[in-house]
Amino acid sequence: MDEIARAALSSKYHFQRMFHALTGFTVSEYIRNRRLTLAAEELTGTTAKVIDIALKYGYDSPEAFTKAFQRVHGVTPLAARRENVRLKAFPRISFQLQIKGETEMNYRLVQEEETKAIGKEVILEKEHAREIPAFVEKIWTDGTHNRINEAVGRPHGSLLNGYHFDFAEDGSKRYMMGYPVPVGTEVPGDLTVLAIPAQTYAVFDSRETIPEDSEIGLEIINVWRRIYAEWFPSTNFEQAEGPCLEKYRWLDEAKSESVCEVWIPVRRKE
Repeated sequence: MDEIARAALSSKYHFQRMFHALTGFTVSEYIRNRRLTLAAEELTGTTAKVIDIALKYGYDSPEAFTKAFQRVHGVTPLAARRENVRLKAFPRISFQLQIKGETEMNYRLVQEEETKAIGKEVILEKEHAREIPAFVEKIWTDGTHNRINEAVGRPHGSLLNGYHFDFAEDGSKRYMMGYPVPVGTEVPGDLTVLAIPAQTYAVFDSRETIPEDSEIGLEIINVWRRIYAEWFPSTNFEQAEGPCLEKYRWLDEAKSESVCEVWIPVRRKE
């Protein structure tokens, strides 16, 4: 992974975030799928032994290879050699440079001091666009949302921040709805305390009108996509380690329009 990141002129951390954001795969998933695609081609096109193919594509034993092969293709390596067996192919990914920027992106750089936030967290697996709204709805309905507001001294109904952190190589991450906690505040035992280091953030605006009974944050998905597909490739910044934030607030008393700022920790490339 370090060698791949160096070839891409970026840190390992930034490369992994960029790759996953642009492809929907983690680097490890892509490598595994490509290896098993090539392994299937050799199984069906040669008489090589299964153990030799397993070793060639990075598996220490036929058992480990069989398990991984069956998880992807739905059949064992031996069964793949039979006629009329359906296998999966994951083609090589290619990236094409496209002219972007027809719509401007408003951003600013902000230096933040070290702080702590409290809130309720969940582990997100793959379907983040569906998992987050479901989690937000749950804590709003069961009263946790307002308990967090009470703990930090804010009115009921105030919008909380979203914190993305602990990004894993398998694409999972932790997500917390919460808010910065004043010094000396007593934190309820069932809430998470998240330490946030001093960072430089790139802050992006997203303003959206919220129809009645709709989800907050539909426009945010597009903002995240544009940050990785357009902003990072066109600047001399890369993502630094640390939590990413989504800061929400209402713009009117009727709560019909909100603004969200996406905060991503960044540093200049060396």
